[in-house]
Parts: sequence; C-alpha cells; structure tokens
Amino acid sequence: MVCFREMETSYCARLVLFFVIGTLPLCAADKSELQERRQRTAAAFHDGVLLVHARFELTGDGFRQDPVFYYFTGLENTPSAILAIDGRSGQSWLFLGLLSKSALLAESMDPLSVKSLQPEVSPGPEAAKRLGIEHVEEWSGLQEFLKQHGNSTLYYVPQRFSLEEVPPNIAAGKAPEAPLWVTAIANQQPSFQVKDVGGKIFALMAVQSESEINELRNAAKATVSAVMAGMRAIRPGIFQRSVEVSIENTCWRQGAHGVSFWPWVMAGQNGVFPHPWASLIRYDHLDSVMKSGDLVRLDVGCESNHYQGDLGRTVPVSGRYTDDQRETWNIFVAAYKTGVQSLREGTTVDQVFDAWRGELLRQRASAKTSMAQRAIDDWSKRENLPFWGPHTINLDAGFIDGPLRAGMTIAFEPIASIDGQGFYLEDMFLITKDGAELLTPGVPYSADEIEKAMR
Repeated sequence: MVCFREMETSYCARLVLFFVIGTLPLCAADKSELQERRQRTAAAFHDGVLLVHARFELTGDGFRQDPVFYYFTGLENTPSAILAIDGRSGQSWLFLGLLSKSALLAESMDPLSVKSLQPEVSPGPEAAKRLGIEHVEEWSGLQEFLKQHGNSTLYYVPQRFSLEEVPPNIAAGKAPEAPLWVTAIANQQPSFQVKDVGGKIFALMAVQSESEINELRNAAKATVSAVMAGMRAIRPGIFQRSVEVSIENTCWRQGAHGVSFWPWVMAGQNGVFPHPWASLIRYDHLDSVMKSGDLVRLDVGCESNHYQGDLGRTVPVSGRYTDDQRETWNIFVAAYKTGVQSLREGTTVDQVFDAWRGELLRQRASAKTSMAQRAIDDWSKRENLPFWGPHTINLDAGFIDGPLRAGMTIAFEPIASIDGQGFYLEDMFLITKDGAELLTPGVPYSADEIEKAMR
C-alpha cells in the first residue's frame, strides 16, 4: 500500500515544516537493536554492499521516512541520505545530504532561512557514536566509498509502488529497471554487479522484536476503532471519500499517527480485485457514490511510530446483505476461521490454503444459493485466487518467504470475487510456536454481527 495525502498546505505551513526539521528529536530507538539488524544484514550480503536510500520526496502534511531506511537507522526526519552496509567488513556508512534552496523549491526563501534547515544529525564522530553507525559522513563521500568497494555486488531495495521515471532506453546501463539513483551509480562505477534484493530485505524484517510488537499492538488497537467508524459511516448515497475522512480522523483520535495507508473504501466494482490498485494512480481515488445492493471493501490501517495496522471486512452499503451475499459471506468467514486455526510456526501458506479449501468443500453440500455454490467451486481452486493469502505487516507489508516463524506479525487476507462482487476479510496476527494471537479483536465477522454493528 501507499499512503496518499489529500490535504492542502499553505506556503507558510510548508516554511514552518521545513524550518523545524532540524529541531525534531531523533526517534527513540534502541541502538543495540539497530546495530544487530545491520550486522545480520551484513552477514546475509557478505559478498557486496547494500545501499538503502532515505525518502527523498517531501510532502505537505508530514514527512514519511522510507521504511527500510528507518528499520536500519531509526532516523525518521532525514531525507536524501544513503546507508551503506558493507558485507565484507560488517561495518556501515551513513552519507548525509543537505537540504538546498533548489531542493525545497522555495525561490523566495531568504538565505538565512535556508541555512537554518539543519539535518536530523550531522556528519562526524558524535553522530556515529549516537547512532551506533561506524561512519557518518557528508553526502559527497559516497563517491570515494564506491570507488573503494568496486568489483563487488551492489544490492539495493527498490522504492515500493513506484513507476519508471524515464524510458529504459534513456536510463540504459546495466539495470534500466532500477531507480535512477541506482542507475547513476552503476553507470559511474561499471565494475559493480547490480542486484534488487527487496524481497530478501523484507524477509529479514519479518520477525519482530518486543518493541516492534508493542508498536504493532498499538497500531492494531487504533485500527479496530477506525474500521468500526468506517462501518458506521457507510450508507447509500454518500461518496466513498467521505468515509475515508472519518477513518483518518478516527486514527488520529485513537492516538495513532494518522493512517498507515490511505483507506480503501471501495464499493461495487471498485472493490473487485485488481480494480482497487487503480486508485493509486487516480486523482479521484476511484471515488463514487455508494449504492444499495453493493458490497464495500473496507480496508484500513492506522500507524503507530511508523508501524502499520492492516484490517478490514466486506460490508453491505445498505447495512443489510442480500440472501445470496449473506450465505456466501458466512461461508467465506467459516473458511477464513478454519485457515486461522492452522496459523502457527512452521505452517506454510499452502497449508493455510488447504485448510481454507477444506472448509469450503465441507460447506458445499449445505449451500443453498447459486452464488454460494459457484463461489465454493471457484474459490476452492488456488489458480482462481491470485490475490489470496497472508502477508507480513510491520513497517510495511511484505511477502512471506517460507514457513511462518514465531515472532512474525502477519495480516491474513483472503481476496476473492464472484458475479462481479468482491469478498475480502483481514485481521492481524502474531505468530507463536503453538498458534497465532489475534491482534485485532472486537471486529464482527458474520453477516448478522456486521449488520448489527452498522446500525
């Protein structure tokens, strides 16, 4: 998911935002834990260098750090920096950029104001000691570092949910599919072998520490309230976006840092996958007036100190399911709960699907409506459900690589459709050796329970 912001910000508000960057405190992260993460990663990429870029886009309603950069540094207000983790030496280098007048696009800003825009940390031994990073240097030092580490593999993490910035024939070089900053390095240092390791990095991030789990609990708790607020706001004749606003407001009221991704309140065809993805490149976010008879994909997350919630249900616009929607949804829920019972350390995604499938087939003989019968026949075949399945959830969402591991936080998210109607259900779980702890209790499941909650 990607978080889209719709709020307008005046020039003065932007000026205040930029001016206070230097006064904001370093995020309180455990230095030894951050060092352990970097050491573990250095061992995983022992034959090369991993480069992680800080977020370089500036937004009007609050800077959001790149999740991988934050995971390794704990720096939440540092733009345009690069962390280099050297697998051979096990050491790390942080190269810090400076906010320039041209970067801020503030031609009318006086030189004194520009000079006042200090970074979160400054290059030098004091910052290195504070962060537990062996080398903290100026931005320009990256070039010499790359020269000294040539003839090895350059690993990078691509920007999530980003598109090509220029045509491949212009980017050229060895990795035209890579971000432009990686392409520029590869073209200048041709001795590097360039490799995308985003999947491996998210696998390294998949198991959470106690401090991370605490933040995820906070995010999950706030998200429960936001989902319930969304349910109560849905009704015929109103725009999807008005419900999105009520969800955003609830996240803030619950003590979260707003939404972790912009809510999906997708009614009718908008909620049938893969249609919701189109909202990410639409100015109107696929906004439409919700109509009786339609189902809504209500997909919500609140954020706690960068950690994300992710939770949702399929609810009726009118507040009541039709007879065929009701039976189909309740069967979907029964299969979901059976899948949940299989969640524990060592379970594979395929085994979770087998549990899901088994319950669907068990329900086939008693299914009464044509929709429910056809849904069971369709959904019991894995090839018909390309978007079905659990994913990790922490600083970002990621794919599950191999069996589930104790300490993972996951979102179990079956996605299906029948007769042009989308069905979706999602909760957050903490995987343990013997099962899974539900982190998002209190949200209704059955058709009767959801209808009661919407009244």
